[in-house]
Amino acid sequence: MTLPAEPLAAAESSEAAEPAATSRSARLRLGWVVAAGGGILMALEILASRVLAPHFGSSVYVWGSIISVFLAALSLGYVWGGRLADREPTLAGLGRRVSWAALAQALLLLAARPATAWLGGATGGSAWGTLVAATALFGPPSVLLGVISPYAVRLAAGDLARLGGTAGGLYALSTAGSLVGTLGCTFALVPFLTLDRGLALLLGLTALTALAALAGSLRREPLAALTAVAVLALAVHAWIAPVAPGGGLLFEQMTPYQTLRVRDGHGVRTLESDRVHHSAMRLSDGEPSLPYPRAAVAALLLQPEIDSMLVLGMGAGHAGTYFQRYRPGLALDFVDIDSAVPEIAARYFGFVAGAGTRVHVADGRRFLDDADRRWDYVYCDTYIGLSVPFHLTTREFLELVRERLAPGGVFGLNLAGSLGRPFPRAIYRTVLEVFPNAWVFAVPASGNLLVLATAEADRPSPEELERRAARLDREYGFELALADLVAGRHHRGVDFSDTPVLSDRFAPVDRLLHLGQDVAEVPGPPAAAGTPGDGG
Repeated sequence: MTLPAEPLAAAESSEAAEPAATSRSARLRLGWVVAAGGGILMALEILASRVLAPHFGSSVYVWGSIISVFLAALSLGYVWGGRLADREPTLAGLGRRVSWAALAQALLLLAARPATAWLGGATGGSAWGTLVAATALFGPPSVLLGVISPYAVRLAAGDLARLGGTAGGLYALSTAGSLVGTLGCTFALVPFLTLDRGLALLLGLTALTALAALAGSLRREPLAALTAVAVLALAVHAWIAPVAPGGGLLFEQMTPYQTLRVRDGHGVRTLESDRVHHSAMRLSDGEPSLPYPRAAVAALLLQPEIDSMLVLGMGAGHAGTYFQRYRPGLALDFVDIDSAVPEIAARYFGFVAGAGTRVHVADGRRFLDDADRRWDYVYCDTYIGLSVPFHLTTREFLELVRERLAPGGVFGLNLAGSLGRPFPRAIYRTVLEVFPNAWVFAVPASGNLLVLATAEADRPSPEELERRAARLDREYGFELALADLVAGRHHRGVDFSDTPVLSDRFAPVDRLLHLGQDVAEVPGPPAAAGTPGDGG
């Protein structure tokens, strides 16, 4: 696209006469501002999800809030930018506003972490809190970046007969920049940079864009130029010397799926996924310090001859390797969608893929769909925090799991919370829709539940479960006694009257996770259909 020379030359000549070459330079600089502004805005929108995720999750509420805030900010920016351009139709005036956008992003870089933590705590990580946080953190820079497009149209408008073509060309250029920013952030910035460096890169690019617009009038815009230079210096400093990690933080990586952190403290090394503890290991002996991986061996209560196990959601690998310790010949498959997870497990948690162990980087459901084999035990540990993949909760997913179980096989899933909470209650009901028999065990010294289910018609009595637990405890000497798990099993009815069966067509997982109310359990054995217990 070729921008008309007349309006830019006239605008600049109101401050100082410029030769024709400078006019061509001005057109190139304006084109850069338009393209870069679009790219920066879209990259910032994608990074917003990583800023908010540790305290608000990655739910539909987060993305809906981000998109809404950016759209509203653009609308305000378009109106404001058009009025500013009519009053001061100069490239220097546009550069001044871009320098303000750089300053707003500098404040974001400095305050994003503490501000998000404070807002998350103040709002309880709620859905409406997500909208507040997105507005407070990303509204100001987005409004200022939205100023660019109408300002550019005003500067490039020459022959009114060609105004439509000029405006169309500018918006095409901005959209092309947005495309580059979206793809670059998605496939390069997020997978390979920390969050701080990603924000610093966008900050530096915004400062350079402001300087490009101000290049012809630096002496006449000293404050804007100094602002852009100072912000650029801050961006370079943040890139070269990022803030030293504190609180025992050993490692941090922003991935396409989450922000992963490894932290040491009080003799324990933890793996955090968006600030939620996923795995933990005692530094003294390398043993898992969270109780729930040890509870996974409870599947032996239902199938004592488990020779193969599939773990969906690897973490540090503790659930599978702990099970393999008691079944030395166990064929073990781990599946995780995030390639960074097995690397961290090996580097920081001593995970070693021994004989019979394979690690697959894939979506769990896609892996099951493509699999041509069956397992004695399928264990799912993908339900953590406020970022639960809904397609791994539905009836269709569980039916696929059932198809991949060997005869007599067991399905297990780790859940945080109680059956009084909406999401655990919904997924438990969905399990009961697919598997004839299911049990819920409260994991001692944790807030976790272990759900075990089988497709077998026969259901062992509570007394038989107790006998099996005692026998297995004597045989294996589990650190977490199965007798304690059986004693803490859920044996009350559950009121499912307001609980949906999750399906591919309707799985309101995000809403269920954000609902705060508990419901009372029905005392004693179930009194009516739809209120199942374990018959104990």
